[in-house]
Amino acid sequence: MKIIFMSLIALTCAAGTIRADIATLKNGDRVTGTLVIVKDGKLQLKSDILGDLEIPISQVVTFAAANPVAVVVKGGKPVEGQLEISASGDWQVTADGKSQTIPAASLDMIMPTETYHALVEHSAKPWQDWTGSASLGYSVQSGDQNTSSFASSLNAVRERPASPIFKAHFRTNFGLTALLAHATQGATVINSNTISTSLREDYLFSPANFVFGIAGIDHIGAQGLYLRQTYGGGYGRTLINNSRASFSAIAGVTAIHEKFFTGAHDQTLAVLVGEKLALPINKRIHLDHNLNFYPNLTNTGQYRFDTSTTLTANLGKRFNLNTGIIDLFLSNPPAGSHQNNVAFTTGIGYTF
Repeated sequence: MKIIFMSLIALTCAAGTIRADIATLKNGDRVTGTLVIVKDGKLQLKSDILGDLEIPISQVVTFAAANPVAVVVKGGKPVEGQLEISASGDWQVTADGKSQTIPAASLDMIMPTETYHALVEHSAKPWQDWTGSASLGYSVQSGDQNTSSFASSLNAVRERPASPIFKAHFRTNFGLTALLAHATQGATVINSNTISTSLREDYLFSPANFVFGIAGIDHIGAQGLYLRQTYGGGYGRTLINNSRASFSAIAGVTAIHEKFFTGAHDQTLAVLVGEKLALPINKRIHLDHNLNFYPNLTNTGQYRFDTSTTLTANLGKRFNLNTGIIDLFLSNPPAGSHQNNVAFTTGIGYTF
């Protein structure tokens, strides 16, 4: 008898440790799994047998979560505790013996407490949380003239993962473009190199609004520019951000120091107006466009702009083929130099 009694206790304890999240549907089906998230009127479960499941809340009669959850309320503070859905479709959260009803209309999302805190209290090392892409292209031609060209670009963003509740945070944007060309014909040698790099640090004080500081260095041989240093800051806003497109605009003021191969140099102030567009054309192809315009405040009537457009076709999860156009325009180049420096690029890219 004692053995049977102890066995019953052991079975009871074991049953308690393998509790699952259970949903009963209007058609009578009973689904068990692990809660992933409740959002946009859908219950997402992960089942060991059925895999990832997405069930409309309108089809759920009862649901009980085995482990504590965090309920994020629109315009309110999160509520944590044990979760059930009531017959009215509202949510019942119980903590410390007290129950609270969360109307379905005021619900933003529900997720396990551990997942919620991991996102909200996120911390990372300086080399973590980076996303972006790098591209490399190279061409060689041999004949009466021997030419070679190298094109490389790197665009990276460091930002904390999206949180259930927005928290003000920093976002780092880094860009580097290198276009190196070398040509020889007999004793004549021509090198044309362009190297442009920029670092922009954003501080997001709301999901769509941010202030920023920017620093950039440019070397554009085709325009006779030996070195340009740009420093400034301003305000930015994300106007569109969804699965179909992303579009943001910035405006600010910059201080610029330029030195040319002729020995001429100047220091000026300029306005900065810019935009950035990311447009998925389909699942494999997407378009990226960027424009920065600098009207000169010190020498009114003068200006410059840089713009780039890239079309990328994914080859898999990481690699892609890309082609693009870069246009660097200077309204007042040194004598003998063109205003426009236009480059067409192709290459293979890697996404990280």
